[in-house]
Amino acid sequence: MGSAMSEILHTESFSQVSRFHATRSAGFSSEEGAMTARFTVLKDIIVVDRHTGLMWQREASPDRLMWPEGFAYIDALNAAAWAGYDDWRYPTQEELATLLMPEENQATGLYIDPAFGSQRCLWSSTEAGHHKSVYADFYYGDLYLVEQKYANHFVRAVRGERL
Repeated sequence: MGSAMSEILHTESFSQVSRFHATRSAGFSSEEGAMTARFTVLKDIIVVDRHTGLMWQREASPDRLMWPEGFAYIDALNAAAWAGYDDWRYPTQEELATLLMPEENQATGLYIDPAFGSQRCLWSSTEAGHHKSVYADFYYGDLYLVEQKYANHFVRAVRGERL
């Protein structure tokens, strides 16, 4: 881990938000197969969350991106009408927090439902302070704040009414 990543600022407020949403949105047991009860995979490329009504990319961006580059990635999805839709966007921190599961998935080692790809860190659209953004780390199961110029994370686009 580079020195830039050691500069990550973890704040209690982000932790409280993620734990609240993970507990509130879970609605599943830890038994194999039960975890996907709230998610429906369509066309093998998108996932619909029946609790929030949001539609997600199943796999995130193919490469890690700097936070500003994520907007170009989203624009390219919309220009191509990816999966038949042209209203994809960056998720908010609250929306990403709904994907954090209260228990680790034993198969992937991540705190995210197995309906999704195994990308560990995902950017949110949420900015906090000067050149800082919130991202979800599904390995640790929490939200973090980092300076945009120090991190490359994946982007998982979402569509639907903002939470």
